[in-house]
Amino acid sequence: MESIFTGFGNYTFYKMDIAVSSLFSLVIAIVTFFATGFFAWKYGRTLCNTVCPVGAILGFIGRFSLFKVQIDENLCNRCGSCAMKCKASCIDSKNYSVDNSRCVDCFNCIGSCSKNALTFSPYRKKKKANVNTGEKADSRKRQFLATAITTAVYVPAALAQEKVAGLITGNKAPTRQTPISPPGSKSAEHLLRHCTSCHLCVSRCPSRVIKPAFMEYGIGGIMQPVMSYQKGFCNYNCTVCTDICPNGALLPLTVEEKNMTRIGRVNFTENICIVHTDETNCGACAEHCPTQAVTMVPYDGHEGLTIPHISPDICVGCGGCEFICPVRPYRAIFVEGNAVHEKRKAFEIVEGKKEEEIDDFGF
Repeated sequence: MESIFTGFGNYTFYKMDIAVSSLFSLVIAIVTFFATGFFAWKYGRTLCNTVCPVGAILGFIGRFSLFKVQIDENLCNRCGSCAMKCKASCIDSKNYSVDNSRCVDCFNCIGSCSKNALTFSPYRKKKKANVNTGEKADSRKRQFLATAITTAVYVPAALAQEKVAGLITGNKAPTRQTPISPPGSKSAEHLLRHCTSCHLCVSRCPSRVIKPAFMEYGIGGIMQPVMSYQKGFCNYNCTVCTDICPNGALLPLTVEEKNMTRIGRVNFTENICIVHTDETNCGACAEHCPTQAVTMVPYDGHEGLTIPHISPDICVGCGGCEFICPVRPYRAIFVEGNAVHEKRKAFEIVEGKKEEEIDDFGF
């Protein structure tokens, strides 16, 4: 649409890039959307009464309610009008029963009954229950169990894929072993204990480096926020995520405090760096480091070449070096997460330092 209008000189529409923070989250959202629609169309309020924690608690309390909707078997003619009007699908007019654990007391059934067979009155247990020993389990519960099992299949499949990938690469290049939790989280343990996966930090991050986790934190940390530097890096003076968190999972940080917080530490693999493999100057990682944790030093035995030198103690783990590194599929320089966030050491800006002259950017 944008290209068509632009071709005629009309700039009413403009092109926008859509960034997918996490493919796993997108798949889960699509599956949840269609599953919710299907259950609502087929079984009414099953998700609200069974999956939703509030609905489940209210259903449990409803079992012990003093007043309940009841069907008078002497007046009921089993027309089914009440069952059709019931939004919670909890009335079985054929067996004169009402599942009070799912009933929301909307009273639509009472108003629809022309025989006045339904009443909201003090509950009295029937003397003789109509028990069918061959009764099958509730189909709605089976449907919910099947959905849960189907969703759980994603976990072992992803683990198997990760294992195969490790066998193919032969562990020739090191990769991140500890996930990087966002600034202000103090540690992954603190994050998982307080985070409700509201994803406000994910949606408000201006650099799009916070994404919903898959298996980075393990099964218990699925959908929790985690840092990813594939398409950006954490702005050195940005504190948006710590300001927006509503429940203390990310504690508020001032710019000065964030600049002294070390969420990760830089790692460098010389044997895959293009300075080593292609014998060409680069220096992109050092240019994007805000704390001088990455600097360029003369490369021994290679006249005119400089190679990165790292100082992990003053690194804040912003990921600027990792994002800009041209080496693929693994970065020659990357950030390893800190299980517990630390305070980095102070650094001094070196004045009058002689810069190496580079004729070209290197790649």
